[in-house]
Amino acid sequence: MSANHRLLSLFVTLAVGAAPAAMAIEPIPETPGWRGFVVLGGGYVDLKSNTVAGNNLVDIGQPVISSVAQRPGSDDTFHPVVTGEINYTFNGGLQAFFGTSIEDAVTLDGVTPPGARKNMGSAGTLQGSLLFSGIPTQVWEDPYAEGVQRDETDRDSAGVRLQWDRVLGTAFELTFSYRDISIDTERSGEGVTSVACDATCQDLLQRDGDQYHFDASYRFLLGEGGRHIVRPMLRYTIDDRDGEAISGDGYRLQLSYVFLGQGYTVASNVAYGSSSFDASNPIFGARTDSDGVIVDTTLFYRLPFESGRWQAVGSVLWGEGNSDVAFHDSEIFMVNAGVMYRFGAR
Repeated sequence: MSANHRLLSLFVTLAVGAAPAAMAIEPIPETPGWRGFVVLGGGYVDLKSNTVAGNNLVDIGQPVISSVAQRPGSDDTFHPVVTGEINYTFNGGLQAFFGTSIEDAVTLDGVTPPGARKNMGSAGTLQGSLLFSGIPTQVWEDPYAEGVQRDETDRDSAGVRLQWDRVLGTAFELTFSYRDISIDTERSGEGVTSVACDATCQDLLQRDGDQYHFDASYRFLLGEGGRHIVRPMLRYTIDDRDGEAISGDGYRLQLSYVFLGQGYTVASNVAYGSSSFDASNPIFGARTDSDGVIVDTTLFYRLPFESGRWQAVGSVLWGEGNSDVAFHDSEIFMVNAGVMYRFGAR
């Protein structure tokens, strides 16, 4: 994964899913039955990136670059937001689920995790899920190809995610995830003309490989009735890719705040992340180490229907990634709006 796309994946995760992320795994209901939610809506995104091309539903990015020395230009588009989850609760605090979380959907990552949650009493809640790309992210076969139409290709991922919430009765949450990343057609470096990039050079740019995330967070409940939730989180990422210039590690520091109002919820996030790589990118003769920041705010508002199952959802997000190589800089502005419907047993 390029520095540019790693930062986008690192930060945009916050977008519409801010409130669920800050409140962690929802408590498992005591009564058995089917439940779930669906979100329908749309949004607007303005993206500056030389490496991301969208997904199978959204085309964004500039197919032609004149030179690898150019900074990313701006491209914007409207996009659908369609996501949801269905789950079944068994006796004994066990719940099986299938669906795409809101925060995964808005990253253009389209991960669809089936899995299970188990209430372990005072030990906390355990969750395990499989990860696979329901709607794969699209990248360029050769992001460095100069002066020609760059072709899109799918970036697929598959793996597992393990979460332990309310660890031993505390407010800690620990998460581990693993993904196998696969680029359908990998041609990085073949089309660059301003510098020589032979087979050895191209090997350093291979994006296939493994990715590991380790998260630790703590929730503080403040104010009367715990209506104010503050959640600091630390993430450490390891990228073990076939190309040494794409392999490396990174971290993210995030502070989330949620206010639980009467009939509405407001959630805000501030995050800073940094990535470093194991070797120089041979196209530029330098490492593409990078850092970035993001801020976002999300509103969930209960609609005045008798059922109490409908909510309006809206979010605004801005983020920027700065690389040691200008080609891999990135910036994103996103606005999303939609409605959420919760169904099933109360």
